[in-house]
Amino acid sequence: MRKQQARCSVLIELSNKKDIFSATSACEQIGDVRSAYSYNGESQNVFLLIEFASEESVKELLLKCSCKNLEDAFIPFSRIIRFNKKLEKSTPKTTVSEEEVIVQSVKSKQKTVSELMEHMYVSEKLSELDTRLRFFFCEFLKDALGGLFPYCDALPFGSSVNGFGKQNCDLDVMIRLYPSQVVQNSEFYFFNKTCVGNMLKKRSIYALGTFFSTFLPGFSHVEKILHARVPIVKFKHNITGMECDISVNNMSAILMSEILYFCGEIDSRVRPLLYAVKRWAKEANVTYSTPGSWITNFGLSLLVIFFLQNRPVPILPPLIDALQIIGEETAPDFGVEYLTPITDLQAKASLNTESLAVLLKEFLNFLGSHPFQNKHISVLTGKASTLKECCDALWVQNPIEEHKNVTKNVAHSDRYELCEKAQLSSKFIASNMGVKCGATSDLSLILGIPHLLKTFAKNSKELHMSKLLNEKNQNDHRKKHQRKT
Repeated sequence: MRKQQARCSVLIELSNKKDIFSATSACEQIGDVRSAYSYNGESQNVFLLIEFASEESVKELLLKCSCKNLEDAFIPFSRIIRFNKKLEKSTPKTTVSEEEVIVQSVKSKQKTVSELMEHMYVSEKLSELDTRLRFFFCEFLKDALGGLFPYCDALPFGSSVNGFGKQNCDLDVMIRLYPSQVVQNSEFYFFNKTCVGNMLKKRSIYALGTFFSTFLPGFSHVEKILHARVPIVKFKHNITGMECDISVNNMSAILMSEILYFCGEIDSRVRPLLYAVKRWAKEANVTYSTPGSWITNFGLSLLVIFFLQNRPVPILPPLIDALQIIGEETAPDFGVEYLTPITDLQAKASLNTESLAVLLKEFLNFLGSHPFQNKHISVLTGKASTLKECCDALWVQNPIEEHKNVTKNVAHSDRYELCEKAQLSSKFIASNMGVKCGATSDLSLILGIPHLLKTFAKNSKELHMSKLLNEKNQNDHRKKHQRKT
């Protein structure tokens, strides 16, 4: 549905708000308009996202567009265009929705902790306009590459589509260069240029980064990161105001987004709980926006799923009972097949009557007390098994690539700090379960974030030394083990 909306949409830059109705009316003269959204750009300009009833109207509008600055500018044929009013227009029939502005921590009526968590998720999640812009931008990229790769696709993944995203979160896009379906019995084939190993992704990212920054409007701060496990190009798109990361042929990320969305659909408590956990982790300095030796939001999400699978009355099933991965990542038919109707899973989840506040308290307690050392955490089986020889501080299985540990980067010292902070916050929320709240910022106080930061800042030197000693002992143990073997 979202992709179809994007295919029928154009994004129009206006000089000021006074032109919104004129531009909308001009679009109505070309074809039926289903919806219109306006938002302010980074300068004084205004943008209008128009959705037509059909793709043919988009094509007709783009064919009517003219060109300016022929000598000193690249002029791509794209669905991002400008409007320069020349004649007065009649009042449009379409209602234009303005950008939703939500102020954080606004005082409201007193809420329970559970109500506050639900309110925080609903008020801060991606708006309708934000979601539409993300799919529109993917369609814009697909158009730009369509001449050379007519069967390619640009697919959003991560927090933009899995139901856990918040306003202004980064947009992750996977560009698939090969067709989604391949005709097996054809006698004719296109010529290809072969790249060995990971070079295809690296060369693709390098070329795409150069192409985007050179020819497409609105791209700035383009950075090509070629030597990561998954090569990406990072940039900011000034027109939509989004920070973006683009990868190539990374289908496992698409499937993981689908699985997380599936989990969120099973029970209405899953998304508000995970949202609150991610907020706690960020405010408690457990997660950071840059890569490092700490747990990522993805690893934290899998731990929440594992926790919900292991409640006395489970809310989520072991994934192996609900779905299976079909095909290979390099094959066009790589995807998810669902084994159980979601209505059956929802009925089982409803037997658990724990509130959001109780689930948050119990998850933090689980995080602070679970014996993670030498444990293999699997959301596929919903079980934690013992590993005989494991030097990783935390072992959480990737449901798509089962042999990989998504928390392999976590250092022993960071796991120790994660568990200690979770244990402290679980005690704070346990003593504040009956508190009434009036602002979203109150959740930080209920979780004891100020006390937590103060305590760890005060003891940072002592904690830092103990972590270093702990890691040194771990390294010594590894060296002894290697000498023995």
